[in-house]
Amino acid sequence: MTILKASPQTGIQDGGRLGFAHLGITQGGVADEYSYHWANKLLGNPFASAVIEVTLGGFEAVIHQDTHIAITGATSPVLLDEVVTSTWRCIKVKKGQHLSIQLPRNGLRHYIALPGGIDAPTHHRSLATVHKEGLGGLQSNGDHLTKGDLIYARLLDANNAKQVAVAARYVPKFKPSHSTNLNVILGSQYRTFSPQALDELFHSQYCVGTQSNKMGYQMSGNAVDSPKQHLISEAISLGAIQIPPNGQPIIMLCERQTIGGYPKVGNVARMDLGKLTQLKPGAKVNFVKSDVDKCMLEYTQWLRFFQNTTS
Repeated sequence: MTILKASPQTGIQDGGRLGFAHLGITQGGVADEYSYHWANKLLGNPFASAVIEVTLGGFEAVIHQDTHIAITGATSPVLLDEVVTSTWRCIKVKKGQHLSIQLPRNGLRHYIALPGGIDAPTHHRSLATVHKEGLGGLQSNGDHLTKGDLIYARLLDANNAKQVAVAARYVPKFKPSHSTNLNVILGSQYRTFSPQALDELFHSQYCVGTQSNKMGYQMSGNAVDSPKQHLISEAISLGAIQIPPNGQPIIMLCERQTIGGYPKVGNVARMDLGKLTQLKPGAKVNFVKSDVDKCMLEYTQWLRFFQNTTS
């Protein structure tokens, strides 16, 4: 396909650059792992194949051959030749058709999967575009996709392409009027917080801040008293909840810095990060204490389903 229009944050993404934090290289990759894996699953693509991540719609492209694609993620009008088509399914497209993704009604990001994944240069075992580090993208320089870019798929068509769709019960609704519960696994530093600070975090409602991005989602609400003792900077895991001196929680995401020194109360469960990264500024969230074994079992079972591409 050739891109005719793209929002500033539209880029090629995959599971990210894992194993290079010791070099100061962030993970990067997709923000919403849930929607991402479903897009590849619908086409029978190899696990963690690269896709196009579209943020806030504004995407248009022309298709250059008969093939199949899959689009998941936010709720918004998706059109083929000005005709609305449903998402979260395998979509048959024809040569010359015009694809358009408009501003989302609910959610923030869409994921477009092509047969076999996106064909682009690999840098540190990933195609993920991280603009601030100058890594990934069509030219391996961190540039996001823009008008005129030509996107190739790794296969002419999906090997196992069938007119399949994700069952309605597994399609997220991303309703802004509802508060989102985020399961939290307490970490090794939670004992440095006072009982009153922990009570504040788990019994208050927070809003997604306007400065939120793929580096971290900033929350606004009742301040959580941050421990005063000095902490040595250490590695930051995906989903870590930092409490800076102003007491407003920050949930660290895929483009987070590799180390930091703010106290961390714990981690948002991996299964909840996808619904978090689809929230727009102003959306409400609640932090809920959860069990590490329960969260790990849920995530590993879910991930095993997607790693088996024949399912």
